[in-house]
Amino acid sequence: MLRRLLLLLMLAGFSAFAQKSYNFKKAESEARQLLHTAPDSALVIINTTLAQKKPIHDTILGNTYSLYGIYYAMGGKPDSSIYYFKKGLNHVNNYTENKKRILSNLAIAYRQKGKYKESINHLNEVIAISKQQKDSSRLALVYGELASNYNYMQQYDKSVYYLLKAIALLNNKNDLDKIAGLKQKLANAYLAMENFDFAIDLYQEALSIFKEIKSDKNYYLTLVNLGETYIRIKDYNAALKYLSEGVSGLEKFGDKEILGIAYNKLGNIQRKKGDIKKALSYYQKAYNYLTTTNSVRVLRIAGEYIKLLNDTQNYQKALQIIKETDPYRKSIESNVDDRMVYVMAIAETYNKTNQLKEAVKQYKTAITLVDSSSFNETERKTKELQAKFQTKLQREKNIALKANNDALKNKVEAEERLILFYIIGSIALFLIVLAFLRTYWLRSNLQKEQLKNTEAEKSLIEQQHQHEQELNNNQRKAIEEKKRELTATTMQMANLQDSINQIINKCSDNKITLQEIKKELEVLNKKKDYWKQFKTRFNNLHPEFEKKLSSEFPELTKNDIEFCSLLKLNLSYKEIASMLQISYESTITKKYRIKKKIGIKDDKEFEKLLLNL
Repeated sequence: MLRRLLLLLMLAGFSAFAQKSYNFKKAESEARQLLHTAPDSALVIINTTLAQKKPIHDTILGNTYSLYGIYYAMGGKPDSSIYYFKKGLNHVNNYTENKKRILSNLAIAYRQKGKYKESINHLNEVIAISKQQKDSSRLALVYGELASNYNYMQQYDKSVYYLLKAIALLNNKNDLDKIAGLKQKLANAYLAMENFDFAIDLYQEALSIFKEIKSDKNYYLTLVNLGETYIRIKDYNAALKYLSEGVSGLEKFGDKEILGIAYNKLGNIQRKKGDIKKALSYYQKAYNYLTTTNSVRVLRIAGEYIKLLNDTQNYQKALQIIKETDPYRKSIESNVDDRMVYVMAIAETYNKTNQLKEAVKQYKTAITLVDSSSFNETERKTKELQAKFQTKLQREKNIALKANNDALKNKVEAEERLILFYIIGSIALFLIVLAFLRTYWLRSNLQKEQLKNTEAEKSLIEQQHQHEQELNNNQRKAIEEKKRELTATTMQMANLQDSINQIINKCSDNKITLQEIKKELEVLNKKKDYWKQFKTRFNNLHPEFEKKLSSEFPELTKNDIEFCSLLKLNLSYKEIASMLQISYESTITKKYRIKKKIGIKDDKEFEKLLLNL
């Protein structure tokens, strides 16, 4: 019991110490950084902050609940994120900087749910506060968010209007990250209006900035949008390249809504290229991601998926997707175009599956949607929007023209000043000529010295050549001397063999006594081992002969190689027969067998071979 009490006291003391030393600002900073890389780790810090028992300042509480909202927004749960953003707002009503940030996040969450009116109302609150404080940076960001809302609502003129206002506010601030984000949104608007050239240029500008400042998520997201642009102009290879890189980069951020949209675009490409299997796989991935986030894009992407299933006559799967998707028609506020895609696709499914009553009902819904959409008004607004942009473009051209005129004026002034330096230039030219002449004189002397050195080098080379010739002659004489010694040794070997033969013949004829045989053998015994001397001298003269011959023709025996050594000395058959104590005919036969072993028939070719070894 006592031990348990001590343990409880220790834990309480540790807890009190931890609470006393807890750094709220550091915890908030770490959680904010981890949200985009390790959201679960950020959640641990958020919960730890909220679990502190000591009084927590309202700004800390407001910011922490806001981080909670961001965590759920990234996980595709806008309802939960809205709850925590509102909870955070309750603590920061008297702190405008915190309030502006949380209101902006709350507006984005409402936009994710398709509740554009609520989103715009909260953004207008931030605009009012920012204008009062003359906070141009925050005002630019809010204009960008407003533009995103109007883009979703297909009011592209308002979207571009607010984006141009935002860019104008930031142009003098050199805030690359924010400017790139606004250019990306402006490109989205032009993409929606099918002004693809402007969209591609703006996406490329945004990509270069995001890459420079290492804003990875925005970089990959822009790649996805650029890929969509290339899909629209039917350059599917470029679209696949940009989308594949974008999706691969976005995977690590875990934003399910963005991934769903990206995989849907990949599915569109594969469908256009005719790879239906891959297209269906990507559509299914996109559908899975978006249904878990309650995204406003669910209806459109489900509609595209169902249409492809209809095209492949997979009506059962299409009906299953319809059953899973229909509840979203009431819970989310998609735009007219997205609903049209979905309704037309499911009407086709019902028609193909003989559910004619339901098909007629959906076709009627589609007609209603068409009637509610004012195509003429959209066209008029589009032209008006393009005119506005062309006006801005012309203004930029006028600025560029003025800059060119200023540059031309500066050039004329520079030319007038140049006249003042003509005399100095003439003097400088005269000095250059003098320097050139001096250089020529020095170069001439240098060439003379080089010529002398060349003659000396030539003389030295001739002396070296003469020395080398003398050395070669001495080497040649030494080789000839070795050849003479080798020949003499060979002849002595032949004489020795002849002497032995004479003794043998005398023994055969009984013309010599045993005492005389002994005496003559003692004389022969005193002579040197000429065969050993022959081999030593031959190897000194031709050190590689035996090695090369045995390497090239391994089938030759040791006796064959010794026989070839004698042939290399140009000894006659008779001399070789005498040395080897074989008959003249045996010598010819042995040579024939060796030629046969090495595959040579001609004597000249055989002699040439031995000579070259």
